[in-house]
Amino acid sequence: MNPTNLSYFLIFYVPLYLATHIGLYLLFKKANVKMAWLAFFPIVCYWPWIQLTGRPKSWMLWALLPAADIIIWFSLVIDMMESFGKLKFIEQVIGVLFPFYYYPKLAMAKDVVYLGQARDAAFRKKYIPAKRGAKREWADAIFFAFIVAYLIRTFQLEPYKIPTSSMEDSMMVGDFLFVSKMNYGPRFPITPIAFPLVHQDLAGAKAYSDLIHLPYMRLPGFQTIKRNDPVVFNVPWDQIDPTERPVDKMQNYVKRCVGIPGDKLQIKDGILYINDEIAFQAPKIQHNYIIKFKPNAVVPTEEVLTNEYDIYDFGYFDNRTIRVALNKDDLERFKNDFEIENIMQNIAPKTGNFYSPDGGGEFNALIRVKDSMKLSDEDMRKLGVMYALPLGSDLRNLQVMMNEDNIDPAKYKQVFKVDTIKHMKQLKSGGANAFPDYMEEYPWNKDNYGPIVLPKRGEAMAITKENFYFYQRAIALYEGNADLELRGSTPYMNGKPLTTYTFQYDYYWMMGDNRDNSLDSRFWGYVPENHIVGKPLFVFFSIQYKHAQNPVPGTDGNEFVKVRWNRMFKGIQ
Repeated sequence: MNPTNLSYFLIFYVPLYLATHIGLYLLFKKANVKMAWLAFFPIVCYWPWIQLTGRPKSWMLWALLPAADIIIWFSLVIDMMESFGKLKFIEQVIGVLFPFYYYPKLAMAKDVVYLGQARDAAFRKKYIPAKRGAKREWADAIFFAFIVAYLIRTFQLEPYKIPTSSMEDSMMVGDFLFVSKMNYGPRFPITPIAFPLVHQDLAGAKAYSDLIHLPYMRLPGFQTIKRNDPVVFNVPWDQIDPTERPVDKMQNYVKRCVGIPGDKLQIKDGILYINDEIAFQAPKIQHNYIIKFKPNAVVPTEEVLTNEYDIYDFGYFDNRTIRVALNKDDLERFKNDFEIENIMQNIAPKTGNFYSPDGGGEFNALIRVKDSMKLSDEDMRKLGVMYALPLGSDLRNLQVMMNEDNIDPAKYKQVFKVDTIKHMKQLKSGGANAFPDYMEEYPWNKDNYGPIVLPKRGEAMAITKENFYFYQRAIALYEGNADLELRGSTPYMNGKPLTTYTFQYDYYWMMGDNRDNSLDSRFWGYVPENHIVGKPLFVFFSIQYKHAQNPVPGTDGNEFVKVRWNRMFKGIQ
């Protein structure tokens, strides 16, 4: 990603950098260190620093590694404080936290002299007490851990655990990942005062302070976000936890970026199109299937699905029918392992949503049976009925999920017991509506969405009555133009008609590989660039859980099953 808010960066960071490194240069000169001028250059400034403190020359190589460089920097600062006689805990804390103030101060102070290499045995015997006391040792250890963990987590690497199945089978529930902040560019913390290793809450209270809010700033990264990259980001609209939080404290999500700024995106019958071409599909992409097993056939239990198939998204309609999220390989395995009567992919209607009277079960048709008649299992099979539920106490009217092709008089009249079959659907979903949740204007769903165009930073886009509500959230909330409204058919911003708008941010479209069980951009919209956290690199540990649909009382369903050794150190694709 490109560096953002460069003017803010120059105003805040450059003066502090110059003050720090001018002070460092003067301290090097005071200690008569060779090549003191290297103080002005990142990383290479460690070379004269190592000479000043007496650390091994091999540290220069370690300083090239992420995380190790921060540990080395911290150690060199403490060593330098000791080399100039600053042995008190508070002096060393100031040297770490406020180098732009303290380095020049020490360099200009005539009473501060260079005492020698802090790591030299003779120096430590002369100036450093053999025992500093338990309080000082604990203070040093806690301060080291706090600073190093905070900087590594903020600017370089952060561990992340996959909590849900939305990215299966690319990432599994129980996978532990390392996320790189450097690939797309480290984002400066918007709320810099926070506990390390804690994201939102600690012991029921906020783990961060609202005292300081910094503007969005990002350093250059190694790469830009490309289509189909897996990305960790702060969800822009948390529909599960609506608590208001700063951007960098919103819940972390991981999804696949399927659309980048400027892309035209559309979903038709569950198939994603980017710029009018069928988009890339992850090798292990999953879809929901409704599977009806033959009478008296073995139906897989929850334990079989979780322990043997490592599948977590499933539900039982009756004793013969289940809904389960499968990739193509698992679907073929199901066909071989079980006696199956019928399989139907659970694709939503062209517009609106399936009828869902209680927000749970979904139905696409209403079958009216002729008086004094009842449909047999064979009748249901001929009609392609996957599951059925009587409409109230009237057994002649059945709410069903069935093969759409058979909702046609020419076909269903072949089953003489059937009087009529009518389509059933509703505009709004029984769960989350498609973004932007203006169903009258945009009657979209998870499988039929758009077309839309993703905003691109610096490019003007026409704002019309037709697309106003889709871009409203970006213009008003993410880019701070609160005075935005639609008067009749004309958009207005700050009291003036708005015909075009030039976006300040790039926007991305994120979707889960488990397409029918992912709360993603289809429901909360595009992701602004200031919400991007980093790129997941690899799995460093993985645990398979039972994750029961109906957990034992007193448990969360995450009972340990086994360690997935085959996923250890597996790269994320």
